[in-house]
Amino acid sequence: MTNYKVGMAFSKDFQGNTPLGHIGVKLPVYIRLLELCEAKGWEVYVLTKKTYKGDGIFEGSWKFSKGKFEKIKSPVKIDLVYDRSAGVKFPPDVDESTIWVNTRAFKVLCWDKWKAYRKIGSFMPKTFLVEKEEDLQLILQKIRTQWVVIKPYNGLKGLGVFIGPKDKAKNFKFGKKYKHYIAQEFLDTSSGIPEITEGLHDLRVAIVNKGAVWSHVRVPKTGSYMANAAAGGILTEVDYSLVPESVKKIVTEVSERFYKQYDNPCYSIDFGIDLDGVPKIFEINDQIGFPRWEMNNRDNFLFELTSGFENKFKKKFS
Repeated sequence: MTNYKVGMAFSKDFQGNTPLGHIGVKLPVYIRLLELCEAKGWEVYVLTKKTYKGDGIFEGSWKFSKGKFEKIKSPVKIDLVYDRSAGVKFPPDVDESTIWVNTRAFKVLCWDKWKAYRKIGSFMPKTFLVEKEEDLQLILQKIRTQWVVIKPYNGLKGLGVFIGPKDKAKNFKFGKKYKHYIAQEFLDTSSGIPEITEGLHDLRVAIVNKGAVWSHVRVPKTGSYMANAAAGGILTEVDYSLVPESVKKIVTEVSERFYKQYDNPCYSIDFGIDLDGVPKIFEINDQIGFPRWEMNNRDNFLFELTSGFENKFKKKFS
């Protein structure tokens, strides 16, 4: 076993006696990931991007060993960083001395919904870039569905999103927080997914090492079309064997592309199934939400994650 240094990086400053105080109910899953890394013979750290100095060096970190955290003030050179931070300014563009999971290029792809559409648009609902509010009227005329989805091209958690009839969309106002939006043809998912759910849904498949490691379905609360957790969506784990073959085919094709182009990233894909049973991708996410402790595929996800780290070490240092 090689004594590589592995770190999991977050956005926030660390407070109190633990660097993971912000994690909440999924804390045992994060601890298990650290333990699995430690079992590989690696030195394990929890990091914040705010102490990053370049070239893989963090001046401030917490070392994890035998179930306990120790605060480290001296600089530490990390060989592989599993990035759990928000935004696209981290990791840096060029830092070949460090392995980044994921690279900044992949984070930008996921963050920029228009860029993602240009990359995998054949699997997505028809989408248009709306650069200025005054362009919206003309673009709405190109939308073939009676309803439309308008959302910030770089938004999160369903914030700033409009879903509704095109006649009401004409009065949509751009928020000051977002420069550009996208307009997307509405995908009616009300027929559900056989053996999984009966109505409106958002099916998420998490991908590590080019393969599906766990999946879940989110359904919106009554009267809403927003299935994400921030909008009150209800999440249920799904056995991947029940996922339609049409979805699996897309997962295989997209994961093959991304594996080669973005150095084996870890991410998830959100799908909807239309009234004809045809799947479409809603978006890709560079940050995989961890399973809860009691979920069946928790260890499948964690084992593949650590295996992916190991493969990256072999590729870089062999």
